[in-house]
Amino acid sequence: MFRLPGGDRPARLRHLRLALLFLAALVAASVMGNRSLVRLYHMHREKAALAQEVEQLKGANAALATEVQAFRTDPARVEAIAREELGLVKPGETVYEFRASPPPAASR
Repeated sequence: MFRLPGGDRPARLRHLRLALLFLAALVAASVMGNRSLVRLYHMHREKAALAQEVEQLKGANAALATEVQAFRTDPARVEAIAREELGLVKPGETVYEFRASPPPAASR
């Protein structure tokens, strides 16, 4: 039998529309929703920010561990903190407090 070119045109057009509809649904699903590309991008940025915060906290933790070690091994350090921050004195020591005098009144 003899077929005319483009004889299956309605079927091809229907398949093309179906493929485009499927592609549009796929794009919509990848952009919207709980597992979307936008959500993935935000989660990636949050992960990077949290990793940076973890590194900062590790540094702070290491500094605090060094300070704890200094307190455990250096009695002079403990004494200095006790004197400066807690205002403690050894028995028999005399404490002198110096208070700032108020500024002189301005004369006219």
